[in-house]
Amino acid sequence: MTSMPVGCPTPGAASQNHPADEIARELACSYPVVDLAADGYLTGADGRAVAAQMREPQLSAALRLGRCSGTNDTDSFYRREDEEASEWYGRREQTLARYCTPCPVAAACLELALRYPEEPQDLAVRGGAAEEEQLALGREEADRLAAAVICDRGPDEQRARRLDAAREVQTLARTRIGFSVPVKYRKQNHADTLAAAYRFKKLTAEHRRATGWAA
Repeated sequence: MTSMPVGCPTPGAASQNHPADEIARELACSYPVVDLAADGYLTGADGRAVAAQMREPQLSAALRLGRCSGTNDTDSFYRREDEEASEWYGRREQTLARYCTPCPVAAACLELALRYPEEPQDLAVRGGAAEEEQLALGREEADRLAAAVICDRGPDEQRARRLDAAREVQTLARTRIGFSVPVKYRKQNHADTLAAAYRFKKLTAEHRRATGWAA
């Protein structure tokens, strides 16, 4: 299997180094989504543990492997306006049985729904969970989900920091140069440039370690 870039581990239970959490993290960070789905690692309780360690792009990619992927039967997942509760509950059970129970990525679908929930009135069947269950899980796991969202944003924010640091080095390297600039200013600019280069090198090294490019 092709290894995947190591993402930000989701804080919470996993940070306590429980063996099961470590295994889930290793699976999420080491194998392509298609292999996780094919091997049954994205369903059930174990699947939820693995999905909790995945980043948003992985979860979104998993949805393309879902039982409902490509279906036009979106009406089955949502309660119709003015639909009686009893009728909706019946249809909902059929949806769960038809799509969610046999779905190879149900846990990833549920994790994405919990991490980025719709408004309560717009909730639909997701990952084998009805609306009430999603709301309850969202409350119970609020801290973990919030931490996961922060980790999802991490790569973009870290990339922006690296780009800013690189621009700073380039800008300083082009200013206050030449013998027409007083020595004290050239020395200060040289010191500033070295400091900026060090910050950029540090950020780059951290990124390489996090992605497995360096030991």
